[in-house]
Amino acid sequence: MLSMAVAAPASAGPVQITPWEDSFTVVHAVGEEGWCPPDVVDFEVTESFDGSGVDRVTTQRDGLIRFAGTYHSDTTYSANGKTLLAESHGNYRDTEVVDNGDGTLTVWFKDATATQVSLDGAFLFHDSGLVQGAGLADHNGTPTDPDDDEFIGFAEEIALHGRFDTGDRDFCEDIATYLGD
Repeated sequence: MLSMAVAAPASAGPVQITPWEDSFTVVHAVGEEGWCPPDVVDFEVTESFDGSGVDRVTTQRDGLIRFAGTYHSDTTYSANGKTLLAESHGNYRDTEVVDNGDGTLTVWFKDATATQVSLDGAFLFHDSGLVQGAGLADHNGTPTDPDDDEFIGFAEEIALHGRFDTGDRDFCEDIATYLGD
C-alpha cells in the first residue's frame, strides 16, 4: 500500500527518429542584410546548400527536449566563374538542457565534425574535430516545445578541439579573396 501512495518518477519519452533532406539556392546581393558587408564583398554570390541526415529527438524526464543526430552537407558559393565548396559531415548531440527559470534555456552541445573546403576542386582548408559550447534560447513560454524557440546567442565561448584551419579566418574576407575578380 505504501508504494502506491508514492509518486512514480517521470520517465523519458521514446526516441523519435526523423530522416531529413534539405536544399536551397539563394543569390546574395551586395549589401544584403545578414550577408557580408559591401565594403568587403562587392559582388553577387550564389549560395547553394544540399544536406541530409537523421535527427534523434528525446523527451527527458523533466519534459525538456534533447537533440542528437548525424548529417552530411555540401555548401557552394559561386561568383565570377569560381566555386568555393564546403563538404561537411558529422554527428552532434545536446549534452545538457537547463531551464534557467527566466524564459530561457541553456543548451550544452558537442559536434564531432569534419569539413573540407576547396576552390574549383583544389584543396584549401580542413576542419576536423570536436566543437563544443552552450547556446541560449528564448523558449517563448513553452520550455518543452522547441518549435517556437528563438536562438539568442552563445552562453559561453565555443571550444574547438582538433584541426580547424578556418577557426580564426573571416568568412567574408575569404569570399572576397577566393571568389573576387
